[in-house]
Amino acid sequence: MPRIRFFLMNTRNKTTGYSPFQLKYGRSPRILLHFENTMPMNKEDLDAMEIIKRIQQNIVDAKDNLMLAKISQAYFANGKRSPEIVYKVGDRVMLSTSNRH
Repeated sequence: MPRIRFFLMNTRNKTTGYSPFQLKYGRSPRILLHFENTMPMNKEDLDAMEIIKRIQQNIVDAKDNLMLAKISQAYFANGKRSPEIVYKVGDRVMLSTSNRH
């Protein structure tokens, strides 16, 4: 179970564009297949303020991505809806009473 949870937390969400690890810690953990380090780590990389700024920026980006997804979903949902019927005072309508308590 811990391995499955790790991979879920490290998987990028299509809607937000970020993994849960990235939103919480500022970066996703690297899975090293080889023992070589491709990115040198120095003291500046570990600076707490830089990590906080990165997390804040990731959250802002995720919120923007969620808003874009919401707009896109609304656009496609509204495209399939039939036009709204406008009733006037005096129009006769049929009402269902099957869900009336």
